[in-house]
Amino acid sequence: MLKLDKPNSAEAPAKSNLSYWLSLVDEQFRKKSYTLARDFILRGLVDFPNHPLLLDRLFIVDRQWNLPIAGNRIHLVIPKESDLSFFQQCYANAEFMDQFLPMGRKNQNAESILFALKNSEFSVVQFKTKHWVIKKEEREGLPQNASETNLKSIGLASLVDIQIAHRRAELLVGIPDKEDRKQAAAVIATLLIFDFAFNQISLHKLTSIVIANNLHSQRSTESIGFIQEGLRRQHLRDPKSRMWLDCYENGMIENNFRENGVIARLSQRLLGRNITVKHF
Repeated sequence: MLKLDKPNSAEAPAKSNLSYWLSLVDEQFRKKSYTLARDFILRGLVDFPNHPLLLDRLFIVDRQWNLPIAGNRIHLVIPKESDLSFFQQCYANAEFMDQFLPMGRKNQNAESILFALKNSEFSVVQFKTKHWVIKKEEREGLPQNASETNLKSIGLASLVDIQIAHRRAELLVGIPDKEDRKQAAAVIATLLIFDFAFNQISLHKLTSIVIANNLHSQRSTESIGFIQEGLRRQHLRDPKSRMWLDCYENGMIENNFRENGVIARLSQRLLGRNITVKHF
């Protein structure tokens, strides 16, 4: 729990002014001292509870972004520098990346990936993104009575283009190897992010962009609960063929999530709990 200092008489008038707290917070943001910025935000909220400007700033440095996420042998792990080789393998897989990151987004070199991994703790405030490595529990190579499990990296999951004021983000989930996609790993990872987005970090909407010629991906996106909201005509250009491609725009707002019977049944079966029910 944050320990608050008792203000002296000279500080009290200043602390009763919202601009005092915002200036302290924004100064720490400029210095990239995000932990101290979070402390000032929490102190400001004591004097100005539920103020939207303070809450917006708290949203991007919330500790919830870095809590572990796990369910039924699938873990979403905050990436570390040791995950660099796996990221490089994924980015080198052109077929996978064409599906995971719609074409038109620049490839990442080793230096840029490593920089992002080193700054993963506060990636929301710095890059408006949050990345996870999807890892699967394995017991291969361990004694039969061992209580521990190995975690094998099998895919990537991200929230990108995070919009703070609108509490919205685009969802990306991808597993390169067909063998690793068995046992509903991608579905479980998606459900875990739904749970995190709507129940932990309180997003209002998730979006998903699918290239229109990928009908399988579009059907899967709709079957998990997204609603097709539109068609972006000739929205992307294939860097190889130079052809213009249409994209489906899909969305899921919190109310749709809460009322979705498919998500309720899937999460109960695959995670052991109904994630559509909000627990206070």
